[in-house]
Amino acid sequence: MSTVTDRWETARRAAERRHREAIERDQHLGNQVARWFERVEEFRAASDEIMVLQTPTEADRRFHRAYLTQIIADGEELSILARLQDVPPTPQGINLEAVEAELELLHATLAGEHYLTSEQRQSILSEVFEHGAKSKA
Repeated sequence: MSTVTDRWETARRAAERRHREAIERDQHLGNQVARWFERVEEFRAASDEIMVLQTPTEADRRFHRAYLTQIIADGEELSILARLQDVPPTPQGINLEAVEAELELLHATLAGEHYLTSEQRQSILSEVFEHGAKSKA
């Protein structure tokens, strides 16, 4: 009789351990997502300071691109892991859709800052601001 009890007790403990590990993994991934968003905010603040409020040097542009691509790569990895593990929203309310939306913005920033020519960028800005001025009139 104790053999049956022992087997079930072993099975129960194993199930509880797997459950705890899953919760810890989800919390760990959720914490990584929250920290990633903090990095994005810090990056955007530094980017505004260096790339917008100052005249960036070539080294500034290269560091900007390198840091931006690292953040994008980390976000893509978190997005994949969150999707595979079906991670619930973080305590801060951050969900997979928020990560993917932020990634789209970061990709647009990368394209706009580093892959458009000055003429293309100026054309887009002129079109946006001219359209905005016309729509207010």
